[in-house]
Amino acid sequence: MLKKHSQEVWKAAGAMGSATFLSRLMGVVREQVFAYWFGAGHFMDAYNVAFRIPNLLRDLFAEGAMSASLVPVFTQTRLQEGSRRAWRVAGLVFRAVFFGVGGLSLIGILIAPSLVHFYASSFQLIPGKFELTVLMTRILFLFFPCVALAAAFMGILNACGVFFLPAFASALFNLSSVLVGLGFVKLFLHVPGWEPIVGMALGVVCLGGGFRHFVSILH
Repeated sequence: MLKKHSQEVWKAAGAMGSATFLSRLMGVVREQVFAYWFGAGHFMDAYNVAFRIPNLLRDLFAEGAMSASLVPVFTQTRLQEGSRRAWRVAGLVFRAVFFGVGGLSLIGILIAPSLVHFYASSFQLIPGKFELTVLMTRILFLFFPCVALAAAFMGILNACGVFFLPAFASALFNLSSVLVGLGFVKLFLHVPGWEPIVGMALGVVCLGGGFRHFVSILH
């Protein structure tokens, strides 16, 4: 019995390790793509700040608090009342998460200028940089509900003994968001009034990014 449990632990650790390695590898590819297309100028500064503001909420609500609260409740309910009841509880949590973080995202979109001013007020010294950051911040706030639900599904799948797919989702996110984002970048090169860097923000929240990340966890 002990040997069997040990083999299961090594199997799960191997799956997690492989998926994490792929995720880091795709992360390097993603950074190389950004460096090649946009360098280290004010476009990248705007994108990094725009991505970081919603990401702070993700770290607070989606990953830390969600895993700490949902997984123990789901596991206990599953052991005491069965899987059907546990999934019903999880469904209620998913709906609460969706509406809760959706509301926070809406607030974030509305007050994006104030958030950017608080986080990077010096951007106003460069013409167009502040406005570009606000635009991408509003776009990337749309990603927050998807990633919050993805974190909830990830915790549930881990509680059910599924490890590779949740860990691999990060690699899929990096790869697909870059591919879709580059599609928008090339499109915006020919569209007056749109900076190409905005395409990378759209790539995060479209099929290649946030939605694909959510769907991969759901399955």
